[in-house]
Amino acid sequence: MAAGMIKICNYHAVGLQRHRSGAPHRIGLLGCALLMIAPIIVMAQSSALPLPLLYKKFEQAREANDFPAAEAYGRSALLATESAPGANHHDVIDLLLRLGEVSDKAGDDQQAVDFYRRAQKLQESDLGADHPDLIPVLTALADLLIKDKRYADAEVLLQHILNIERAAFGERHENVLATLKQLRDTYRAAADSEAAARTDRQIEQFGATSRAFGPGAPPQGVPGKDRRYKMKQDYATVRVFYGTDRKTTGSLKPAEFYGAERGDLQYGYLDVTIPAAHQEAELETRSPWDMYTLFMGEAGLRGRFVLLDEVTPLAKDSFIGALRKQIKEAPSKDVFIFVHGYNSTFEDAARRCAQLAYDLDFDGTPMMYSWASAGSATAYTKDEATVQSSGMKMAQMLDDVVAQSGAERIHLIAHSMGNRALIEALQSYLANREAGKRQHIFGQIVFTAPDVDRDYFVGAIKSLSGAAARVTLYASDTDLALQSSQVLHDAPRAGLAGVNIISLPGIDTIDMSAVPADSLGHNYFAANAGAIYDLFRLFWSGDPPPMRCGMNGRNTGALLSVWLFNVDVCKGDDLLEAGVMLKRFGAQARAQVQANILALTDPTQKQQWLLILKRLDGLLAPDAQAAPAAAATAGAAATGAATK
Repeated sequence: MAAGMIKICNYHAVGLQRHRSGAPHRIGLLGCALLMIAPIIVMAQSSALPLPLLYKKFEQAREANDFPAAEAYGRSALLATESAPGANHHDVIDLLLRLGEVSDKAGDDQQAVDFYRRAQKLQESDLGADHPDLIPVLTALADLLIKDKRYADAEVLLQHILNIERAAFGERHENVLATLKQLRDTYRAAADSEAAARTDRQIEQFGATSRAFGPGAPPQGVPGKDRRYKMKQDYATVRVFYGTDRKTTGSLKPAEFYGAERGDLQYGYLDVTIPAAHQEAELETRSPWDMYTLFMGEAGLRGRFVLLDEVTPLAKDSFIGALRKQIKEAPSKDVFIFVHGYNSTFEDAARRCAQLAYDLDFDGTPMMYSWASAGSATAYTKDEATVQSSGMKMAQMLDDVVAQSGAERIHLIAHSMGNRALIEALQSYLANREAGKRQHIFGQIVFTAPDVDRDYFVGAIKSLSGAAARVTLYASDTDLALQSSQVLHDAPRAGLAGVNIISLPGIDTIDMSAVPADSLGHNYFAANAGAIYDLFRLFWSGDPPPMRCGMNGRNTGALLSVWLFNVDVCKGDDLLEAGVMLKRFGAQARAQVQANILALTDPTQKQQWLLILKRLDGLLAPDAQAAPAAAATAGAAATGAATK
C-alpha cells in the first residue's frame, strides 16, 4: 500500500512542476503526507465497523475512485470476513479480486499481485489447478506481470491459461487463439524472437478457420442455416427493448449510460452484438485487464465478444410505437421479458438478455427490465433494499406492454434476486385487474434460482394462480450463492432443491442440481446448453415436463410436480442446434442437416453436424419424449409460419 502512495505522491509532484500556475494541482509535501497517513486513519476507524458497513464503505470509496481508502476498508472487510465463524471461501475470493483491482488502479502493482495470488490459491484449493474459472485471475496476474516487464513469469501464467483453455474449449477455440497471440506479443516484448516465431506458427495453423465455430454457427453459404439473427461481418445484432428505473449517468458510453441509482421508470431499446465465434451457453466477455484487446478495432472486438453496442432511450409513446413495429415485423408475435439478478449492471443484464435471445433462436421480441442493482458482489444489502421497490415500476411496464404492444404471448423469466421484483410486479399488476380478467395473460413464467424466502414464494405462487399457461421453477441443491443467502437470512430459499424443494400444484419444479455452471452454480439457466434447450422447448411449444428432454419424475407424495433434469441425456450444443433445425424446417430438417454435411470439407465441422444429425433422429423418433410437441408444430415451421 505504501508503494502505491509513493507513486501517487510522485505523480502529483510531477504535476506540481508542470502546473505551477494552477492552484488545484498543488499538493505539496503536506498533501503527500496526508495521502500517506489517510489509509492508516481509515484502517483505525474501520476496525470497529460491522462487516456490512465495511462493505458499503469499500464500495463507496471504490466508486469515488478513492483507491487508498477503498483498499483500507477492503482490508478490514477481508480480515472480518476471514475471521467470521464458518467463513465462506467465495466471499473471501470475491474481496481479494476486488482488492486486486483497487490496488492495480492505485498504482500498487505488487500489492495487486499479492491479492490476486491469494485469490488464485483459494480458487485452486476449491476447484483444482486447471479449472476454467481460474482464467480471469490468471489473466489479471499475467497482465500485471507484463505491465511490470516480468515477462518470464507472465509466460508461465499464459502457458497455464493456454492449457486450461485447450482442455476446456478445444484446440481450435477462439480463446486459445487470443491467448496464443498474447503469448507471442509477450515473447516479442522480451526480445525472444525464436519463441515468438514458434508461437506465430501455431497461430498460423488456425488459418482460414481461426474464427472457429461450433454447431450453432456454420460457414456462410452452407444450406440449411436459417437462424433468426444473421451474421454480418463476423457478428449478429440482437435488439432488446427495455424498461428500467435506473438513473442516467450523463455518460454517452453504452456501458455507462445507466448507473446504480434509482430513478423514474424509463424506456428504450438497445443493440447487443453476438460474435461469429459465439458458443452456445457462453457469454463471451471482454476482460478489462486484457492488454491484447486494447489494440483491437471495433470489428475485431465484435467478432470476439458479446458487446452492448448502443442504447436508445425513448419517451413512452415513442417506445410503444417502436415496440409495436418490432413485434409486427418479427417472425413471431411472442415477447419474453428478462429480469436480472443481484450484482448486475445495466450492461450485464443487456448482454445476458441478448445471449438468451440468440441461443434460444427466439423468433419474437426480447425485452428486459433492469432494476437498480449496484452491480457489485459486496452490495448485497443495497440490492435487497432496492429490488422490492422496483417491482411497482415493473408492474407499470407490464401494464403498458400487455395493453399496447400487440404481442400475442408474453413470457416472463427472472433470475436470482430479480424474482423478487417479478413477483412484486405480478402481484401489483394483477391486483389492478378485474377478477375475471386475470387468467392466462402470460405464456410462460419461469423463476430461475430465485433468491426469495421459501414461505413467501409459496404464498406468492398461489396468488398468481391461472395468470400464465405454465409456471416453472428451476431449483438446485448445488447453488452456493443461494446456500450463502440461506445462511444470511436463516431461512430456506425458494431456488434451493434438497429437503426443502417446493412441490405445489400449478407449478413445475425442475431440479437442476446436476447441471454444471459457474463456480457458484448459480447461472445454470443460461450457462449450460442443456438448460437452454429446456427453455427453448418451453418458449417454443410450452411442452409439459414429461414431453421435454431428460425429465425424470420424482414422487413427492401427493401430486407429481417435481422433475429431475438428467443433464447427461440433454447436454451439448448439438441437441440445441437439432432443436433449432427442427423448429425451422420441420419434416425437412433432416434433409437440411444432410445438405450441410455434404457442403463441408473440414472433418471437425463434419463431425459436429453428424452429431446434430444423430440428435435430430432422436427428436424425430416416434417414441421420443418431444415427438408429440414437435409433430404438432412441424407443419407450421416447414411452411415458414410463425411458431408460437
